[in-house]
Amino acid sequence: MSPELFVLIVAVSVLTVGYVIVYPRFAGTDLTKLAINGLLAYGSALLVVGSHYYGTDQRFGEPVFELGWFGFTLLTLLLVELPLFYWYARRYRVFTQD
Repeated sequence: MSPELFVLIVAVSVLTVGYVIVYPRFAGTDLTKLAINGLLAYGSALLVVGSHYYGTDQRFGEPVFELGWFGFTLLTLLLVELPLFYWYARRYRVFTQD
């Protein structure tokens, strides 16, 4: 399995579990709780990827740009999270005032 695919699988797995199971139960529409849970999700994804690639010279995204494991993981998490957050905000009406 390529390193990029590994990071993508970790990011999709962690964020999907967060947005489908964890965030609705523990955060709801509270943006502060969403941010805290988001930091925990990012931390757990970075922990998994870091435990696999920390201390190696592995470079990611070579055809377009080169990043280390930390930068590539953050970029992947951000790109995976954007559509999930958009879905979550519309589904749970995060920004509407009742």
